[in-house]
Amino acid sequence: MSLTKQQIIDDLRAIGVGPGMTLMVHSSLSALGHVEGGAQTVIDALLECIGPEGTLAMPAISGGGVFEIDRSPSTVGAITEAFRLRPGVKRSFHPTHSACAIGPKADFLLEDTLDQPTAIGTESPWGRLARLPEGHVLLLGVDQDRNTLLHYPEEIVRAPYLNTIERQYRDEDGQVRTKTIELFPGPHRDFIGLEPLLREGKAMRVGRVGDAMARLMHAGTTVEIVTEALRADPAAVLCDNPLCDDCVMQRARIKEHDLEQYEFTASALLDELTDDLEQSRGALMTVRNEGIRTVELGPSLGAQLAAGSAGREALLAALEELAMDVSAIHCGLAPGEIADREVARQRVSHASQLARDLGCELVLIPSPPADSASPAEILRSACADVGDGVTVVFENVPGSVWTTGDQCDETLLEVGEQCPVGFAFNPAHFANAGERPFLQTWRSTKLKRFTRIIYITDGGFPGRPRYTLPLEGNGEVKEIVSIFRARTFDGFVTLKMGDRRGAEQFRCQAAAFRRLLAES
Repeated sequence: MSLTKQQIIDDLRAIGVGPGMTLMVHSSLSALGHVEGGAQTVIDALLECIGPEGTLAMPAISGGGVFEIDRSPSTVGAITEAFRLRPGVKRSFHPTHSACAIGPKADFLLEDTLDQPTAIGTESPWGRLARLPEGHVLLLGVDQDRNTLLHYPEEIVRAPYLNTIERQYRDEDGQVRTKTIELFPGPHRDFIGLEPLLREGKAMRVGRVGDAMARLMHAGTTVEIVTEALRADPAAVLCDNPLCDDCVMQRARIKEHDLEQYEFTASALLDELTDDLEQSRGALMTVRNEGIRTVELGPSLGAQLAAGSAGREALLAALEELAMDVSAIHCGLAPGEIADREVARQRVSHASQLARDLGCELVLIPSPPADSASPAEILRSACADVGDGVTVVFENVPGSVWTTGDQCDETLLEVGEQCPVGFAFNPAHFANAGERPFLQTWRSTKLKRFTRIIYITDGGFPGRPRYTLPLEGNGEVKEIVSIFRARTFDGFVTLKMGDRRGAEQFRCQAAAFRRLLAES
């Protein structure tokens, strides 16, 4: 059975479409069923419902290529294209988010949009619609994923995952120009998941027009509800599907944005995610998805680099592709080898050159066994040929010459004025040695002067679990991070799990790290 103009009018009025509205319509002609007269009948019915004092608007978003205001078709439905071609209808000039309108508010919605720095901001047709008391959006046979208005709240809160893009258009003189568009909405959104909020907020009425479900939404109220949701949760319009690469990437951008407020640089020990440089891309992606753009190459990966592993090129390619950096490189020596001064000097010198090649400034050395003589001399030898711009860093490790805070402090104070040395503060390892990392070690030593890395590694006192998640051990990790932040620490805060391995464990570590930051 065919749908007539009068039936469409009756159905539209039943859900609240009425005289004087400024109405932005997103639509699917096929969803309505067979319509007598096709798209033009639907447009006629809409215009009759809102009357001469109302304004009808529709998106006229074109596909790729150079945008031409008079020639580029609308690609978002047959009704929108028929509307674009209708006599008297005006179109806004915008290479990505053009709209068409007819009625008293048409000029208000459409004028001067090309000059705006963004696509769906305050001065876009959708932003202006939301300022009108009578402004409404009608979804006719389409769902919230087609509701362009919902991108406006993302711009209001300046969602961290929004992008900057470039698009071309042909100007009035026929010249092709390029426009930079800021805060551009990304790929997938879970706008469908906003329906409960919009219903609860009484922003939306639902009914049917022909065979199609129709949603009539007050534009201003909708924007208020979604903006509040985004302020409460920046990922409110992203899905939870772990296999949705788009939303995983956008959540990573949110996490990265949160970390950018700190003076330190977040990093992660890559060895705990892979022991093979050739498989480094997947491990780097896991780190990147937690909003962390910097990794430390520990003993295993450092040794592969030092040996000239074929995986070096795979690592370099993955770092470049993912726009990631290296915070520190381990020299690749085992603890027992560092005491051989000539071997240590050569290996650390080689690692220093690798570090410079990778754009990092820190080279890590192992902590010699407890029975090793002259730890200060070992450190001096390691530093002998590092060259400019590189600092040699050691970590406190139980059972080594640098187990306690006093042992680390003594070496650093003896060597620190002569050599480029730094310290990697591991709270779990001090706890393993029976020390209170904050109440004792930090307060009674000068380690703070030399610390370049703080490991987010928690653990217990002797007789308790050696390693735990942050905030679940005796490492006073929250206090250590907080007090270093109070000193404007601009080194690396590096996630290091201890005896746990793999992507799932790393995600748990990263979540605990975010909780720690929220509490410190």
